[in-house]
Amino acid sequence: MRYRLLLFVFLLTISFVPASAQERSLVWERWDVVIDNFDPAANSFRVSEQYEVNFSGTFRFGMASIPMDFIEQIRDMQIYENNTPLRFDSACNNAPGTFCLQYERGDLTIIYNFTAPVTNARRTFRLVYTVEGALRIYDGGDQLAWDAVPEDHFGFPIQNSMIVVQLPDNAIPREGVDPVEVFGAPGTVTLCRSGSSEALCAEAVSLNLLPVSYKGAAVVARATRPLGGDEGFRIGLQYPHNPDARQASWQPAFDERLEYERNVLPVMNLSILAATLLIGIGVPLFMFVLWRTRGRDPEIGPVPEYLSEPPTSLPPALVGTLIDEVADLRDVLSTIIDLARRGYLVIEEDRKKTMLGLSSRSEFTFKRTDKPDDDLLDYERKMLKRIFGSGMERQLSDLRNKFYRYIPDLQQDLYKALVRQNFFKSNPHSTRTRWSWFGMILALGGGFAFFYIFANDVIEEGVPSTIIFLPFAIMFAGAAVSWFGRHMPAKTRKGAEEAAKWKAFLKYMHRLKDFEDLQATAQHFEDYLPYAVAFGMDKTWINRFSRIDTVPMPYWYYPRYRGGRWAGGYHAGTPIDSGFSGRNMFPGEIASAGGGGLNDISGGLSEGLQSISNGLTDLLNSAGSVFTSRPSSSGSSGRWSGGGSSWSGGGFSGGGGFSGGGSRGFG
Repeated sequence: MRYRLLLFVFLLTISFVPASAQERSLVWERWDVVIDNFDPAANSFRVSEQYEVNFSGTFRFGMASIPMDFIEQIRDMQIYENNTPLRFDSACNNAPGTFCLQYERGDLTIIYNFTAPVTNARRTFRLVYTVEGALRIYDGGDQLAWDAVPEDHFGFPIQNSMIVVQLPDNAIPREGVDPVEVFGAPGTVTLCRSGSSEALCAEAVSLNLLPVSYKGAAVVARATRPLGGDEGFRIGLQYPHNPDARQASWQPAFDERLEYERNVLPVMNLSILAATLLIGIGVPLFMFVLWRTRGRDPEIGPVPEYLSEPPTSLPPALVGTLIDEVADLRDVLSTIIDLARRGYLVIEEDRKKTMLGLSSRSEFTFKRTDKPDDDLLDYERKMLKRIFGSGMERQLSDLRNKFYRYIPDLQQDLYKALVRQNFFKSNPHSTRTRWSWFGMILALGGGFAFFYIFANDVIEEGVPSTIIFLPFAIMFAGAAVSWFGRHMPAKTRKGAEEAAKWKAFLKYMHRLKDFEDLQATAQHFEDYLPYAVAFGMDKTWINRFSRIDTVPMPYWYYPRYRGGRWAGGYHAGTPIDSGFSGRNMFPGEIASAGGGGLNDISGGLSEGLQSISNGLTDLLNSAGSVFTSRPSSSGSSGRWSGGGSSWSGGGFSGGGGFSGGGSRGFG
């Protein structure tokens, strides 16, 4: 990773230089490495890196970075340009013809400055240095593992590469016993002895990589094809153990890690994969079984395809919550309409001209009747209390930025009412919340584990790389728990039967034209309106009957702006005449400025309900907006905490451990 970081800094630097400079490139025509002066007892050897480079563009310096992870020391550094030695400069002043050494984060960085800039020309370079403490010492055979051509050579290709390791007589690999291998780019390996006729040996001699008359033996490896911009070439060989050999200081820790990787790591990988499968598959499977056995509604007997009238007297808010198991905003609004229909309150609508008088806006007022609330359910009585407080009337606008505080309490009341009526064994909202929290904790735990692994380089510290799959399995399990948790609330048999009946009635309301003549159902418009609101089809329901002249205007709705009987509004706390049909009670039409008269609003529905259908829709839209509004300073969006403020249908909106390596480049 550190070499990639160095590469990133290098690329970032050159991104700011002129375009002509960025066009520079180079090709290593040869990159050969010779290892000689082999001294197993002292655990040292000499390395000579020899480059033939063809430059395109202008270059002034070269660099080499060598990791010291598996090396004790590098000394006696010498650098040659076209056989001219460069001078060592301890101050790193970057003067022409000099080189310097720097240790940074455990790496040795060599910077060598050309004797003169090179432009579109070839140059040869040789880096010669002695390495101490890079050999591995084992009873079965000592080893050399050297990263001769590191993968990081800044993307430039290498046409030819050869590695020569000249060995003394007591360190020659035994055939059939000591392995000799190359890694990275494909290559061929030959053991050469003095006077050998092997072609590869002769090639090494012809390139002056191997003396004409050499003692002992040499291992020669050659890449069989050019190396790509990110390919390396490494060699590993074993030779007979030298009892006098000195063990490198880093080897005990390396051997311990190697033992861990060979014997412990596979078991850990298998265990982690098993845990990943157990969590990633087992938890969702467990949740599925749990949902099948405890989360599904009980099986019930046959239910009619549709029911043309409410199957029971269950209030609309409880019906809506029972069917979808969520206390929505529409369930609360249906309660207001239902209480008005049952004579507990009256809704007035008046219209005020806007400032320019080009349009008008509606203002709604709730007024309490004299009907006592003794027979109401707890949530219905609480709804009246939240709207009126201690008074008898309240403008809808007065509830803005106030009513939202009561919503969670009203939700819980609806859930509790369903439990009291034995439709659910437990609060469905609490059931969903428990599972959602559990799923969220799992998902967050998996996410935290994922970032912890990368932020702390856990994998590089010896933890198996398969550990990265575990956080994803935990996050997936958390998502599965949350998803199944939303479907975990289960109705009792009584609740399932009740819900099935109301779904049959809902189907009837949706497909009313298919089952029955609208004229025949017109008399039930007002009775079914609260259920239409709870089902999210209030706008459809109102529009469906708005052109049938046998449907009266709801008696609890006072459109004061229409004048006539409604001009004076309703006096809060007085009896309300539920028998008023909205039909014309005068012997003739009363004249009105601009044409028309009382018949415009008090005849059949075409002159009654149709004229106030927009008002009813505006009432529901305005109430939904007001009930969920919050003060701007709270920073909240004003959304309904349980079901959203959207009004459905109703108009609401190759192996480690190699020494050497690192990176090489020119600039």
